[in-house]
Amino acid sequence: MTSRQAEQNANIALGTLLTRMLPTCAVKTERTRVIVDNPGLRPDILITGADRAPVVIEAEFMPAITAEQEAIYRLGLETQDGRRPIEAAIALRYPDGFEFEDYLDGGLADARLEYAVFYKDGTRFPESGWLQGTPADLADIARLVSVPQSAVDKAADALEDSIDRAAAILKELNERLPAITQTVAALLGMSDVPQTHRMACAIIANAMVFHDRVADIHGDIKPLRLVCSRDVANPQREIGDEWTRILAINLRTPNCPIEINRLAASWSVLLHVIMQYGRQMIF
Repeated sequence: MTSRQAEQNANIALGTLLTRMLPTCAVKTERTRVIVDNPGLRPDILITGADRAPVVIEAEFMPAITAEQEAIYRLGLETQDGRRPIEAAIALRYPDGFEFEDYLDGGLADARLEYAVFYKDGTRFPESGWLQGTPADLADIARLVSVPQSAVDKAADALEDSIDRAAAILKELNERLPAITQTVAALLGMSDVPQTHRMACAIIANAMVFHDRVADIHGDIKPLRLVCSRDVANPQREIGDEWTRILAINLRTPNCPIEINRLAASWSVLLHVIMQYGRQMIF
């Protein structure tokens, strides 16, 4: 066992790992002159990237008494790189005894880190306790929380607008074929009211996102752009064929407690009903 390591050495080793895991980002470790109007401030790790909000990681050896407060203090500060505010900060605790690790680089690769995310609006994730994961998991969290809130709001508005437009199409179809919304409501176990129609359209949107995600992982599944664009002669049949393939895949994993296959089957039934009544619902 070596003598006690300096925290800065552990941060540099972690920053090196994250640099490899986040190739499109700039990872700056133990740097000064990176915060606007605070040239002497030295975040442990600062992650920046094009079209992303900066993320700070404040890391400490156990018991990590000040890691959370330091992370909170970084929120709202602007970075010199792009002069964008820090919207999320991560407080991190190295494993107990890690300060005596002989080889920090090797010891970090599979280390069980503990971390929590703090946001500008005062929220903490998780609300109490700590997430646990490897540096690879930490990189995934950093990538996720670096999505700017403005981009999240814009995407949410776009999704809501799309659901409203789809619900309007469903209403128009229902005026010609009243059985459609009754059938959809029965599938959902709900009353045949406008809120049910919007929920059905939201479920369809979820199913379509799920479809493309599965297509990314399984090369034999065609993405939506190949099965339901306006150039496809029979999108109902194409989508049905792809969902038959999707439902044949065992989508459950040891880390996923949700019965994904059962959920996918429900989505498939709803898609099938919608496709029976008109191809315009899938555009």
